[in-house]
Amino acid sequence: MSARLQPDLPLHQRIAIIEAALERALDRGPEMSVEAHGPNASDLSVYVIARPFDDARVAHDLHDIARELEVLL
Repeated sequence: MSARLQPDLPLHQRIAIIEAALERALDRGPEMSVEAHGPNASDLSVYVIARPFDDARVAHDLHDIARELEVLL
């Protein structure tokens, strides 16, 4: 069982919980996948197709998305 998001948790823990949830929610196969990037295997990005009918993909850092989402919550 994973940790639940609580308002009294420290900021870095809230972001880590959101990041773990995003990893599961955004891994959707070839159109959108979560993969490691850079030298550290724990650095994850969401890769999405850049344009319809194109093999090029664009990466979005999962940690950055989690930080932005934490602010919105």
